[in-house]
Parts: sequence; C-alpha cells; structure tokens
Amino acid sequence: MKISVSLCTYNGERFIHQQLDSIINQSSNVDEIIICDDYSTDNTIKILESFANKYPKLIRVFINNERLGTLKNFEKNISYTNGDLIFLSDQDDIWVKDKVKKTIDFFKKESACKLLFSNGTLIDEDGKSLDSSLWEKWGFDNNIQNKWRNNQKALEDLIDNRNKITGATICFHKSLKRNISPILIPLGYWHDAWFGIHAAAQNGLCFFNENLINYRVHGKQQVGLSSNINTTILQNSNPEAIEKSVFINNLASNYPKLGLNINDNDKKKLLFKRLKFKLSTLIEQVKKYIRNQIKTIYENRIGSFYFKHQGFCPCCEQEVNFIAKHHWLRDHFKCTNCG
Repeated sequence: MKISVSLCTYNGERFIHQQLDSIINQSSNVDEIIICDDYSTDNTIKILESFANKYPKLIRVFINNERLGTLKNFEKNISYTNGDLIFLSDQDDIWVKDKVKKTIDFFKKESACKLLFSNGTLIDEDGKSLDSSLWEKWGFDNNIQNKWRNNQKALEDLIDNRNKITGATICFHKSLKRNISPILIPLGYWHDAWFGIHAAAQNGLCFFNENLINYRVHGKQQVGLSSNINTTILQNSNPEAIEKSVFINNLASNYPKLGLNINDNDKKKLLFKRLKFKLSTLIEQVKKYIRNQIKTIYENRIGSFYFKHQGFCPCCEQEVNFIAKHHWLRDHFKCTNCG
C-alpha cells in the first residue's frame, strides 16, 4: 500500500520544519510528500527546497506562479499524488509518531472506509498543550458522534455546512479523487466538508477518537478554528465559489439516489463549471509541456546556435552524442567522437 502526503504551504517558514520532521520520522514510513507552495514571500520555499534536496526520493515541491488560494492549491496538490491512501497536512502542526501506522491499520480493518478523520490536541505557537481538543472545539460530542455513525445523517449536516471534520486530520482512499476534483463549493464551505460529503454519500465516512496530530493555534493561521472568518480570506481561498443551488444540483447529479432536487438552469451552470475546469487543466498541461521544452533547450544549448543531442552518426554507425545546429536535420552535426 503506497502512502502519499498532500501538504500545502503559504508563508509557513516558522513551523514547517517541525511539521516535515514529524512526517518524515513516522513509525511507519510514507512513500511520498507532495508539497504545493502558494507563492510564499518569506523563506518557506528556501526551506522546502532544502528538505527536497535532502530527501529527493521522498519530497516533491511545486511552486505556484501566482496565488491560487487554499482550495485550488489543495486540488492541484492532490492531483499529483500517487498513493493508495492520501493524508492531508497543514504546514504548522505536528504529527503524533504513530499517526500513519494507526491510520493504515484502520483502513485495513474497515475495507469500506473511504475517508477517515481523527481528533487532535490543541497546542499554542510554542508547542504547549492548551488542554483541549479539536472535537471539543467543534462540539463533536458523543451525541453527534453517534448521529454521524449513520452516514446519511452526517451527509445532511455536511451539506448544510455543519462540519465537524478538520482537514489536517484527514486520510482518504485514492478512489475518492475522481469525485472531489474540481472542488466546487459555496463561499464559506471548505475542502474538508467537501471530501466528507463524497465519502458519506458512498457510505464510507469514518472517524475515531484519537489525537493523532498536535494542532497549532496561532495568530497567522490561514483558516484556523474560528467560525467567523474574514470575507476577504474566504474569497481569496475560494475564488471560484458557486451558488448553493448549483452545489446541491452537483451532488444530485453525482448521487441521484440522494433524492436532491435539480433543475435545468443549474444543470447548465454546472456543465459550464466542469468544462471550464477541464479547459483550465488542459491549458495548464500545455503550459507545463512548453516550459519543460524550453528548459531542455536552454540546458542543452552551446553558444547561440548549437545544441547537444543524441542520435545516429553515419560515420560511427551507432547512437552517439553530437552537437547539432538543428537536431531534426541529421546532416548538420559535428559528432563528438569523430569530429
């Protein structure tokens, strides 16, 4: 079973060391850590590159050319993961040493589980316990826990944005990836509720009451534990927010057995959103291809006109390295072996 970690960063220089160390030093190793930085302006990128250089087979870092916002950054990040199980991670928490092992064990035991979330200990910016937990903060008490063991009841709460899931505690099965992208939710909703909705709709939402992360509470959190988040932050985090009616119709389209209402006008809006997402994804792939081609050309350039290339030399009668004026014109080259 391959394990991925999806970690998003933005100006997280103060705590990112501790978070990465806690992931790398798990009792059960992860296979890849995918990091997408959302155009940080502090030393975060320098720190990430240092970790990537130290663990080149483990860590891959992607740096956005512009701010995408929290939701689109996670959406992009998750698309790069290759694991069977995908852990979400904030930039400023600390994982308990056996978080990965206990989570894997749970998925092995509960084969129907699509998404698992846990509890977490609240700590201050210095790492000291605040003698409270995430579930206490969100009011996820025994009564609501018993209610949510019926996934249909959990789904109703999540659709109405009565969310109890903290994204930093989530681990989900790769089969959910086809449902959760693109992230199309109204303003004020977050990706953790969105993921939970799809898991609950497939009767695969699970949770267990263990504190598997130390959740840091500090003044520079992008979202944090507040239910009253500044409108500007909400808009920046979800620039492509959709209307609640479109959101409901999206779910009705994906899960017709839920019995949600859908109308033709909203169907068109939803179709447009999906086409827009597919087009933007295609454009991004083309941009990436062009950037890679330009990079290859510049890395192999010698002087103003000549390029290093590999091809068949008629003199040596074998594949060789040569310097070509145009690598697609095989008669314009100087073989590095025969000159």
